[in-house]
Amino acid sequence: MATEVVEAMVTTETSFFRDVHPFETLRKIVLPQLIERRQLQRQLNIWCGASASGQEPYSVAILLHEYFPELAGWHINFSATDISQEMLTRSRAARYSQVEVSRGLPMPLLLKWFRQEAGLWQLEDRVRGAVCFSHLNLVRSWPTMPPWDLVLLRNVMIYFDNDVKSTILSRIARVIRADGYLVLGGAETTLNLNDSFTRAESLKSGFYQLKPSPQDLPLP
Repeated sequence: MATEVVEAMVTTETSFFRDVHPFETLRKIVLPQLIERRQLQRQLNIWCGASASGQEPYSVAILLHEYFPELAGWHINFSATDISQEMLTRSRAARYSQVEVSRGLPMPLLLKWFRQEAGLWQLEDRVRGAVCFSHLNLVRSWPTMPPWDLVLLRNVMIYFDNDVKSTILSRIARVIRADGYLVLGGAETTLNLNDSFTRAESLKSGFYQLKPSPQDLPLP
């Protein structure tokens, strides 16, 4: 019964490359910066914290495959989580209707990375297999996590009260790298909720980073 209530209450509104600008910022600025900074490790850790039916994490995965061939041979640890088991099942299947692929997905990318099967569009296996989906309730305790380079938590916290938002941001501050990026929705902010983060004003589009620790600040 509890599971049925959760499934009925979750918001699943999403689309490929939703809002456009955050993904342009990822492609043009953020991902190139992270790739440059991780040249020695040759690893990127990416987490989408509320993946709904999978369009957001798959949009990022398509970006990685389409525009960053230099990542071949890197270890990309791409995790996507959601509270809804129904949505996780849909995400893992990566099959979308014509309406779903028509919302935000450019036609060249659709034709390159999807194939039609039984009236649906099936995402190619190499992109689908790049993302690991698992269950997570953001409000409850979190499992042990790696240090994330990129955390996407867009259009999720608007549904929580301020105490829960503050708790979630505090947890993210503990698992994100010092030079990593947190991406929030356009109506979301860390202001007056957690003072660990500062908005990356030059990037716009809802990108945040940890404030430098005192020992990292230049001497006066």
